[in-house]
Amino acid sequence: MSPDGSARIRRLLNYLEQSIEKATEFAVFEPNDKELWESVQRAVENFLRTVWRSGLLEGRTAAEAYFVRCDRTTMTQDDLDNGRLVFLVGVAPAKPAEFEIFRFSQPTGDVPHG
Repeated sequence: MSPDGSARIRRLLNYLEQSIEKATEFAVFEPNDKELWESVQRAVENFLRTVWRSGLLEGRTAAEAYFVRCDRTTMTQDDLDNGRLVFLVGVAPAKPAEFEIFRFSQPTGDVPHG
């Protein structure tokens, strides 16, 4: 990959990370439950679908271009007990089947007060 190509990918990954963090800030006000997880997953998938359709992610299908996982498998009991929403996002910015994976964590409305 050329230096210009790697700089382009770095910029894209920075853009995706910042956009996803901003788009999921609403979790701070919500209980950390299945409804929130589905809402976060849907919001991030909708955003990534737009990014993919614009040609910024590789892959013939959405599944080849990105994935979002936000469910009980991405959070420990400690995360749930302490009001942390944890979700994974994988994107293919260069080649199909080569995912860059982000791990996001947001506080939720379930943050213990003490």
